[in-house]
Amino acid sequence: MRSWTSYFLIFSLFLDFLLGSNGDVSRVPPLNVNQKDLLKLLELGDDIKFDVPALYVFGDSTVDSGNNNFLPSTSKANYPPYGVDFANGKPTGRFSNGRIEADFIAQVAGLPFPPPCLGLSKEEQKTLRTGVNYGSSACGVLPDTGKFFGTCLTFDNQTGLFETTIKNLQPLFDSPKKMADYLSKSLFFISIGNADISTGYDLLDNTTKQQTPFPKFAQAISQKFSDNIKRLYDLGARKLLVNSVGMMGCSPMVFNSKRSVTCDDEYNERAQIVNKLLSDLLPKLQSELFGSKFIFADAYKVLADVFASPNSYGFTNTRDSCCVAGENGTRPCIRDIPPCNNRNEHVFFDPFHASETTHFILAKRCLKEMSICSPINLVDFLRA
Repeated sequence: MRSWTSYFLIFSLFLDFLLGSNGDVSRVPPLNVNQKDLLKLLELGDDIKFDVPALYVFGDSTVDSGNNNFLPSTSKANYPPYGVDFANGKPTGRFSNGRIEADFIAQVAGLPFPPPCLGLSKEEQKTLRTGVNYGSSACGVLPDTGKFFGTCLTFDNQTGLFETTIKNLQPLFDSPKKMADYLSKSLFFISIGNADISTGYDLLDNTTKQQTPFPKFAQAISQKFSDNIKRLYDLGARKLLVNSVGMMGCSPMVFNSKRSVTCDDEYNERAQIVNKLLSDLLPKLQSELFGSKFIFADAYKVLADVFASPNSYGFTNTRDSCCVAGENGTRPCIRDIPPCNNRNEHVFFDPFHASETTHFILAKRCLKEMSICSPINLVDFLRA
């Protein structure tokens, strides 16, 4: 029998949904929402079943849940005000005020938040079967991306760490077939490439940049991405969700660094070039890799929709960082300075990264809409 606490939670969230915006959801569910209530609030029904034993996450700062905390890197979110809306208001290494897209996907699937790989104890490395997060801020698909910020985990590094995870977990399964079945049902979420098209390309020396026009650079990203996907497939991955690169030219960092009130077309064109290559690549990979299934999540379109009609999502601010950022709004949050109070009305938490509300909208639209996650939405993908 459902408790009165649970009924109150649903009722109060329902009011938030009604009052929060004219269109989409402007307030995210509580951190401790259970799977059944979350599915009901997302209007997915409370009797839907998913057979997803684990969520493995790869990528950049859009999904880093704390790996960079353990690396000699200047790109870290392990201090307040990051995490102000997470458990006990403490920073975890996530570049947001609260949960990120991978966390919401985990909650929908009925899984715990995938912990950062580098933070696992030796015992956890050998026993954790619900998934791991390998994401690393500042890094990207290409091996040289992120070097300016110190050490980070490239896509190659992350894939290598996943291989180690698989070796550690093998003794938990009675046979290779059972482990292969476990991996084939697990979801692999990849959100990477944002750092490649921004700092990765911007910090090339002039000679290299002249010899490497961006379309050629993008082809290198696509090829290296393909190589890592094939490696993940060889290790057992079969169900892969791939995020597009975001709308990089419309971040507060761009507005503040260029002292402009309009988005930077060059950054957005770069994103669109890479996104076209990735969206064309995935069907080819699916045809080549027997038993594989891919969906492409168009995060760029979600952000474009938000910028075109922010009020319908409950946003009142699309161009400012919620936290007080360094160097005139072109660097991460300044340590220990309280952020804005209306965080759910900001698209961005810091000059580069989305607020928890934006992450929730990204996950929600992917779960329900084939126009965002294609060729099928994430709910149907998880059930397949």
